[in-house]
Amino acid sequence: MHLGNRVAIAWALSAVLLTAGDLALAVAHGLVMPLLVTVSALQLLMLCSVPQAVRRLREQKAEQEHRALHDPVTELPNRILFHERVQQAIVRDGAVAVLLIDLDRFKEVNDTLGHHSGDQLLTMVGRRMSDELRDDDLVARLGGDEFAVLVSRAGPQKAIAVATRMRDLLFERFEVEGIGLELEASVGIAVHPEHGDHAEVLLQHADVAMYSAKEARSGVQVYSAERDTFSRGRLSLVTDLRRAMEVGEVIVHYQPKAALDTGTVVGVEALVRWNHPTRGLLLPGAFIPVAEHTGLMRPLTLHVLDLALAECRRWRDDGREMTVAVNLSTRNLLDHTLPAAVAHLLTRHGVPPHALELEITETTIMVDPPRARAVLASLDALGITLAIDDFGTGYTSLSWLCDLPVRTLKIDRSFVSRMDRHRGDSVIVRSTVQLARNLGMSVVAEGVEHAGTWAQLAELGCELAQGYFLGRPMSPEQLGAWLQAYRPSRANAAPVALTS
Repeated sequence: MHLGNRVAIAWALSAVLLTAGDLALAVAHGLVMPLLVTVSALQLLMLCSVPQAVRRLREQKAEQEHRALHDPVTELPNRILFHERVQQAIVRDGAVAVLLIDLDRFKEVNDTLGHHSGDQLLTMVGRRMSDELRDDDLVARLGGDEFAVLVSRAGPQKAIAVATRMRDLLFERFEVEGIGLELEASVGIAVHPEHGDHAEVLLQHADVAMYSAKEARSGVQVYSAERDTFSRGRLSLVTDLRRAMEVGEVIVHYQPKAALDTGTVVGVEALVRWNHPTRGLLLPGAFIPVAEHTGLMRPLTLHVLDLALAECRRWRDDGREMTVAVNLSTRNLLDHTLPAAVAHLLTRHGVPPHALELEITETTIMVDPPRARAVLASLDALGITLAIDDFGTGYTSLSWLCDLPVRTLKIDRSFVSRMDRHRGDSVIVRSTVQLARNLGMSVVAEGVEHAGTWAQLAELGCELAQGYFLGRPMSPEQLGAWLQAYRPSRANAAPVALTS
């Protein structure tokens, strides 16, 4: 065929095979651009006969559409296709249920057997769940170790039955590389129309329910508005919070910690604040719970770490060898990518790992102990100091405490602030100090508000103190001025009272 004729046919085929609707679909999924489609048609027609070109273009288009809508590991539908199918089911059936399934301790499989075996297991999990469902139902992989299930024509009771069956299926033995594995999972359920009228809302509420199932160790949990404390006003903070981090409204204040025997300031705790343009300075309780349940906890934590490590670098440049402590949430401890992100920030700011302390609570550890232990072990391997915050208010067993790579216990302020008035609180503080000493850990007493409490703690052999008696949380500028003026007194090494 003459070259000119081939080019003419190529343009004609481009118009026929890739109509406006085809191009809209391709562009919507980010697959191709119209010009590239035309070039592809030209190339094929230069090399092949017209029928071959037609067939190959159709195959390419189908393959690209499949890749855009399916998970590459399991070949299951991905989040985009799952959303579409949920919306279709809502219109078609009315009553539908969305299940969010999180595999417990899956990271151990990846770490022990390798990612290839982990991918094999994910594929087996998807296949096993799919085989159990009806034709109108759907299993999708959302990413990592999270799967979603669409159950058509289902209310809460039917959804619970399906969720329970899914958990039973996962507990049945899997064979991977000759090794038998049994999985457990936490499942959150949201039902249309009771819990939302759109796929995104149902998934968000199923995620809240799944998180509740993990905390309660119940395995399956149906979304409950009564247990979800987020009002519309608080949820509206999500968009604002993203913007606030970008424009510098999310800031960090610092509360000093000092050695009880000398009064020397040895470090600070970084405490996040939101300088909201209309609502004023917001404390963490106003926005941290929202961040926890909307996927913002990771960027928020990294933002705080970035600010805190930048300040730490400035202090060290000024000759102050202080440490900085940052709090981690439950979401952070379930994030196996956190250690690498923290290592990157340490390198970026030139801060040695021992200058950073990461604080966790007993509650955050116990949501998923194996996964938390793996993340903590990776952080410990970097040389970062790990501390248990609010110690005494949770339910960590002594065996777990011995196994965790924790170097510091922070006694909860509820015990410290009353120890000079209540004998029971004094006994708890004394016992915690002795326990930490026997385990080779350091101890920080939070909530020190009076000179008498400072003296009692020093007598018990507690090492560090933090509280209003020493100093309130301060902006970086206020902290700098406070440090310049601060002097410990000689009596009991308590600080000279300063207002901040």
